[in-house]
Amino acid sequence: MGRDRLIAGPFELVPGTELRREGKLLPVGHRALLVLEAMMRANGEVISKADLIDKAWQGAAVEEGNLTVQISALRRELGLRPGGGEWIVTVPRIGYRLVADALPAQPSGAAATGRPTLAVLPFVSLGAEGSGDYFADGLVTDLIAALSRFRSFAVVSRTSSFAHRNDGLDARETARQLGVRYLLEGSVRRAGKRVRVTTQLIDAHLDSHLWARSFDGELEEIFAFQDRITEAVAGLVEPQIRRTEIERARRQWPESPVAYDHFLKALPHFYARDPAGYALALEHLERAIALEPDYALALAYASWTYPRRSLVALKMLSEEEAARCLELGAAALRHGGDDPLVMAACGHSLLTIGRKRAEGLALVKRATEENPNSVVVLMLGGICNMAAGDLDLAQEAYTRAYTLCPGGMEAHECLAGIGFTHFLAGRHNDAIAWFERSRATLVDWPPTFWMLAAALAHSGRIEEARETVARLLQIAPHTTLEGLNVLGARMDDRFRALADGLRLAGLR
Repeated sequence: MGRDRLIAGPFELVPGTELRREGKLLPVGHRALLVLEAMMRANGEVISKADLIDKAWQGAAVEEGNLTVQISALRRELGLRPGGGEWIVTVPRIGYRLVADALPAQPSGAAATGRPTLAVLPFVSLGAEGSGDYFADGLVTDLIAALSRFRSFAVVSRTSSFAHRNDGLDARETARQLGVRYLLEGSVRRAGKRVRVTTQLIDAHLDSHLWARSFDGELEEIFAFQDRITEAVAGLVEPQIRRTEIERARRQWPESPVAYDHFLKALPHFYARDPAGYALALEHLERAIALEPDYALALAYASWTYPRRSLVALKMLSEEEAARCLELGAAALRHGGDDPLVMAACGHSLLTIGRKRAEGLALVKRATEENPNSVVVLMLGGICNMAAGDLDLAQEAYTRAYTLCPGGMEAHECLAGIGFTHFLAGRHNDAIAWFERSRATLVDWPPTFWMLAAALAHSGRIEEARETVARLLQIAPHTTLEGLNVLGARMDDRFRALADGLRLAGLR
């Protein structure tokens, strides 16, 4: 049968020639053999649809439906695994992976692109047998639906996750079989009319718990309770995965990084207080785009980097920079216009740099409706409405973002944003309280100091305002009233109150 044989579980493949199961020849066509060969050679990793099409059709332009036909044919011939699941697992929005006991264990389970994958496992019902299954299963279904709205990671389908109910496998093995890096699991305990739900997020690669949280509620308000859990967990999962992925990239920077690795490397610099940090962020994002020109999230963040750098540096973008910002945003929408985060980031660029305020506000509104549990999407909605939209909507978005993840990377900006909506409404004492909370969260974010100094000045606390300006100039010595006028074009007449307050506080 030749020396080049691939074996996975009970299957033996002679590339381009034949497939046998325990010695029995299976009637599989040539294209299907090529697809299966590619998945076998991936050694248990997810392989993208584009890569499968390229390997099976060797560069010919074909529609994705052709691949779907071959996958269906393979599933029909391969049958079911001993545990009842499919041998070929679909990883939504990415591709497929082959599950076979004979394949080598892969600790990461990330997609071929390196981007993370997550499985929400069936929650365990504690107490009377089966008494909470309907609630637990409904909750897991809702969580899968809510988490699938995020495009920065992939979520395994309910069918694949539920195939592992009561299988007794440990976290690493479950993650290996599902091809994921992260697991969300939980339990439901009933006591009379009371229900307690406990959830935990696990990094299966490191076999460690990232966080755990419990929720208590009443059966009489079961649907409201279920919605509250879904909202809270979905809001916590994305920031935690993002933080963990950034740390992973810091620890294990590969010699030949993929686009996703460059994206992760950009994120810490993207939240810099120093304008130089944004140059580093943009450098990594441009490298990610060079490796993967249709990487919508990298394109969107690259576009967003320009107005953020302008905000911190207090400098107008050059015509070339503004054009590049909008070019990147247009490309991001072209390749990922259905991603709420892409929509929100590009809406921000359109509003602040493109001066297309109606279009920008419409994009962030749509993004927030598509994923109301994304902290970053909500923060962008807050920024855009604060600058040129509805202040009540801005305050609502900022407040929800902070409530979902008070320990997230965006917490200080959300707190400052809540304060600024109070400031623009003339409630200076309320604004000061929020700015102080922001400053306590991150002690050297320059915009917090501008806003705090202006609010103090408008409330008559001139000495405190001047002290705040002095501290601001220590943190960001390039800050001037002329530089702050860069923001004026983004905020209509709203900017005047900030500029007037800073002038009273002694900024020149």
